[in-house]
Amino acid sequence: MGSEGGVTKFGLLLCQTPPVPSKKGVAEAKTDALEAAKKLVGEGIAAHPGAKMVVLPEMFACPYGTKFFEPFCEPVPDAQAAEPNTDQSPSVKVLVDIAKSHGVWLVGGSVSERDSAGKIYNTCLVFNPQGHIVAKHRKVHLFDIDIPGKMTFKESETLSAGGQVTTFESPFGTIGVGICYDVRFAELALSMRQRGAQVLIYPGAFNTTTGPAHWRILCQGRALDTQCYVAVCSPARSEDAGDYPAWGHSLVVDPWGEVKVELDEKPGFAFVDVDLDYLKDVRTRVPISMQKRPELYELK
Repeated sequence: MGSEGGVTKFGLLLCQTPPVPSKKGVAEAKTDALEAAKKLVGEGIAAHPGAKMVVLPEMFACPYGTKFFEPFCEPVPDAQAAEPNTDQSPSVKVLVDIAKSHGVWLVGGSVSERDSAGKIYNTCLVFNPQGHIVAKHRKVHLFDIDIPGKMTFKESETLSAGGQVTTFESPFGTIGVGICYDVRFAELALSMRQRGAQVLIYPGAFNTTTGPAHWRILCQGRALDTQCYVAVCSPARSEDAGDYPAWGHSLVVDPWGEVKVELDEKPGFAFVDVDLDYLKDVRTRVPISMQKRPELYELK
């Protein structure tokens, strides 16, 4: 199944971190959020020592709102073989420390990235247990919606969109990465599956309007579309009514569409064993990848 060394199962830990306070200064809020993430990961791994891959939420060290993305942004290194220089990147420094100190693969949620041209991206970094960056995903689909009377939000006011499909190789096979709104686009998930992905991971922060309506069903849809495990990791809900109210409810869906674990809206962690033999069995029983008719519905 594309995994190395005969690995057929691995432990996946989702860490639903506390919301970042919007009324503190940038430095204090970011420091508190990074410490909270380190603490929660440590507690999660202590409770589930079988965890081999850890996932953090979207914007885990930044309040979720367009007015915060610029003041909280920082330069973010590119994927590279050597350990990244983290002098100007406090969030990346903490992510490197988490991966190395616990010896885990880390899907580092997302951070607000400022590139050398001054553009700002919503960016996820993936680290191996040595603290090296093995993948970098910039959110491809920006969350621009207008639901009258309920929710208006336009990430494009501040953020630029990424331009690539992101997968990475691990001892557990090929893993695909998206961020939040990316989960709505089946084409992106299918392109990751086409590249060999067996697990799709989306750090995300749906809100209390779209979350109860679509969060779980979208994850189940992408799992059934691709016959992959799908994991989504959200920040916990803010008690401050003035903030973007994250839905929480981090969860994992298996390739048969069954929700294996789901949190509520409060901070916490969830653990699941990803069973690649089961994934192979599902793909064998319902062989949709061999039954497609791309000549009829190829997208151009």
